[in-house]
Amino acid sequence: GLGMDQETKKRIFEPFFTTKDVGVGTGLGLSVSYFIITENHKGVLTVESIPGKRTIFVIKLPIKQIKNTL
Repeated sequence: GLGMDQETKKRIFEPFFTTKDVGVGTGLGLSVSYFIITENHKGVLTVESIPGKRTIFVIKLPIKQIKNTL
């Protein structure tokens, strides 16, 4: 995206938060994504944003080592 201000960035993972007009979207996408990544997979979801320039979402998931039994 083209970046967001600090107030928007603070709220983007809140359920039902949206910057879109009424009737366009539900405001649940990032909230659900955050829950799945952090709760279900014990990962981390962060956002880096520069207003007017860019937004980057970073997803980090733990890797579980599988031992070879051969």
